[in-house]
Amino acid sequence: MDELLGAYEEGADISSGNWEEMASALHAFELPDENIMFGLIEKIRDGDNTNDVFNELRKYFDRFFDAQTSAAAASSKISEDYRNCKYGSDSEFSLYIEMIRSTSVRDIAAGIYDRLRSVSRENPEYYKLITEYSRGWYHEGLLLDGIGGENNSLIINRAATLKDNVDRIERLYENLSDAISRRSLNAIINFWLTWDNSDWLKIAIRSNDVVDTAVYPFYDDEVFVDCGSYIGDTVMQYVNTVNKDFARVYTYDISGGSIKEIKKTLASLPNVDIRHKGTGDANCEMNLVGVDQAWHGNQLSSSNGVVPVEKVSVVRLDDDIKEPISFLKIDCEGMDKETLRGAHGQICKYHPKLHVDSYHKLADLVNVPTLIREIDPSYTLYLRIPLNEGVQPRFPSLAYMAV
Repeated sequence: MDELLGAYEEGADISSGNWEEMASALHAFELPDENIMFGLIEKIRDGDNTNDVFNELRKYFDRFFDAQTSAAAASSKISEDYRNCKYGSDSEFSLYIEMIRSTSVRDIAAGIYDRLRSVSRENPEYYKLITEYSRGWYHEGLLLDGIGGENNSLIINRAATLKDNVDRIERLYENLSDAISRRSLNAIINFWLTWDNSDWLKIAIRSNDVVDTAVYPFYDDEVFVDCGSYIGDTVMQYVNTVNKDFARVYTYDISGGSIKEIKKTLASLPNVDIRHKGTGDANCEMNLVGVDQAWHGNQLSSSNGVVPVEKVSVVRLDDDIKEPISFLKIDCEGMDKETLRGAHGQICKYHPKLHVDSYHKLADLVNVPTLIREIDPSYTLYLRIPLNEGVQPRFPSLAYMAV
């Protein structure tokens, strides 16, 4: 394909059949029909051979194959030892899958509860952190009152999530691109079953958790969209790490307090569009539940039974942004899949780099990567566990990167 584009650049007469072969080759990567490259090839085949059309095709082609080259360099194949249950991460994962398949939800939950009892005796400080101080997973209202406590719904739901999704978790493992991703999945399953945080703390990313240049190729004309901008810290990470010459940055947040902080943080940057809006899969109005200040826990709710801090406009990115997105980061406190669906057109057409936080709901462990590949099957998937320095770790967060 690169040779074909090079010959065209040099003025060679390229037949319609050659362009059809290029389109077929791109389809082999499972790019959706809506991808912009197919439309540009069609224009050239129909006689629109202006420099603008060809240069645009060349840009998207080069960037797609930069991503494929990067993915190929980082990838590692599932070993046959996974099937044979012999060695390493593959063997460990196989044992988890076998145990989950052969054990009832009740018995999985009982095992998790017994391990929590051991933690209460062996590491009382950590036990207090995850029970009394955290009380579970607030995103889904799942509680962890601890041994003898009234509500331990977090344990039951972790067990059910593993059991109900065991086949999808196995497919996910085989679709993850590199060894770090598969070790991360093992570490998360191990923690859910045993409360042992040693594995995920060893593999966690401690800096530049969003702007990972080992995964993402970056360019000077990026359009970066930050959904769930908090105080603008991720934008500054992006600018300071890779790119002071971006084309435009869009930030979205639902709290007026966060918007004030974002404006302060990004005051010196040009071409930044700060939007006091939520993102989802429908243009509507929802309730802010939380506080009217910068806080990680602010959420949106459509329920009429809550007392909102404020009403917030929610938009589909496909409707709200009129230019091609090249890098999309999503950390929307439970609205992550909805935001992906609301960017369906952008993702299909322009294949932006994706970074999606996927810890707000337990089943997002499998639901988020499944949705990404449903929208555009050509994405290569990586799983990472970010860790904020200076924050006492309680539960592993997780994020999917896709290129």
